Parts: sequence; structure tokens; C-alpha cells
Amino acid sequence: MEGATLGMNYGLNRMRELGINPKQIRLTGGGSKNRIWRQIAADIFNTKVVCLKIDEGAAYGAALQAIWTYRNYMGENVTIQEITDQYVEIDENTITLPKPENVGIYSELQKLQDNLSKVLREYFTLTKNF
Repeated sequence: MEGATLGMNYGLNRMRELGINPKQIRLTGGGSKNRIWRQIAADIFNTKVVCLKIDEGAAYGAALQAIWTYRNYMGENVTIQEITDQYVEIDENTITLPKPENVGIYSELQKLQDNLSKVLREYFTLTKNF
């Protein structure tokens, strides 16, 4: 769980370098039901984590896009933000805040993982032939 979340955090850190700083991270899917993983995610992302009441994000997101497309097709000038504001609800029981004592540890582990990933990239390209 930690390795996968550190991998996601690499991408989040890249977005932060571009000035994108989320106030919260929303988790969906089966793993989001795990309280321990939510804490790991909050600590690694150093951001509040919360789940949605409807936890299957991909299917629900597709349905919301379909609603948005249909309503615009029917002549309404509605934004996707208006659709999500209407239909997406967070599960207040899942709000998880980062623990400062863990944030520092994961920050150091993030540096280690990022460096290892960079070192191993040349080896990853060698496996393309297999």
C-alpha cells in the first residue's frame, strides 16, 4: 500500500511543481474502504483524504459525464462542475487528516523511492525486448 501510494504521490508532487495544490484528496474504489490505507494516503500526500458516498469512481464518473453530455445536447448550458456539485457527496465518516509525525517519515521515503526510480529507469528500458 505504501509503495503504490508513494508512486501516486510522485505524480502529485509533479502537479504541485506546476502550482496545483489540492485541499483534499478523494479516494474511491475498494481500497478506500480500508481505514489504514486512508491514513497512509493522508500521511504520504500530506493532505486531508476523504471518500465519496458512492465509492466506484470510474463508473460513477462516466455516468456523470453522460448526464453532462446529455443535458448540453438537450440545449442546457450546464458545466461539469454543476453536475458534480449536484451529485457527488463525500462520506464525512471517512475524513482522514495527516499525522505530522508520519508525514516526515514518508517524505524521506518518498525521496528514496524517487531516487531509486530514476536510477532504475535505464534498466526498465532494457526489459522492453522481453
